[in-house]
Amino acid sequence: MTMLKIENLTFRRGQHIILNDVNLTLKQGQLLTLLGANGAGKSTLLNCISGLITPNQGKVFLKEKDIKQLSSKQIAQQVAYISQQSPQTYQYTVKDYVVLGRASHLNIFDKPKEEDYYYVEKALAILDISHLCDKVYMQLSGGQKQMVNIAKVLVQQPQLILFDEPTSALDYGNVFRVLKLVKELVEQSFSVIMTTHNPEHPILLQKEINESLTALLTNEGKLLVGETPKIITQSNLTQLYDQANLRLFPVKELQRNVCTIAKL
Repeated sequence: MTMLKIENLTFRRGQHIILNDVNLTLKQGQLLTLLGANGAGKSTLLNCISGLITPNQGKVFLKEKDIKQLSSKQIAQQVAYISQQSPQTYQYTVKDYVVLGRASHLNIFDKPKEEDYYYVEKALAILDISHLCDKVYMQLSGGQKQMVNIAKVLVQQPQLILFDEPTSALDYGNVFRVLKLVKELVEQSFSVIMTTHNPEHPILLQKEINESLTALLTNEGKLLVGETPKIITQSNLTQLYDQANLRLFPVKELQRNVCTIAKL
């Protein structure tokens, strides 16, 4: 089943074209890892998919329905979006912040029920952050906030999850935990789009997840999509990060390429 389809999507900011005739098809239970330079338009694309902004041209379909025909609540029941910015939640505890992810399953004047807090406890346990349950969200570190934001998405129970650089503020232990979670979500038939600046992520995930896709968003707003080995090439990396001196090296022990900065 096709979860997401984007047709000829173009987004401009003034005279500047951010997204230029973007096309994409993502099946249920499929992963797309998206790379692009800072300011290339990765977050803009996720905002278009989630209905937060409207493209100048083109269409976005969720399960063959144009999102223009869906209400915000209907979109939220299918799509969860973790942005790079942590929200201002004042003195909310972690559990009371995470339970907000259940909003799309409640009527407008309903309060969260015991069942909703059960989902909160389950999500915190999956991410190994149950000890943060009664902490004040705004007093957490950046990495802790990121993990709590992911928990909020899990309780939302969407079908398509949009992760905007979910590993950007995390130590290696939590990077491992997030990438492992992405793998598990796809195995449970969630569709996932994850943006990252690390070419290692799609290379690693491609080894672990069947039919995963990788995309590069060029500085001209074009989206190159395909199997990871065809997208993460030396030529594409040089064009995308022209001054970073990135190199792909085959590592026999890992049975895959490794991407790193060759020298400063």
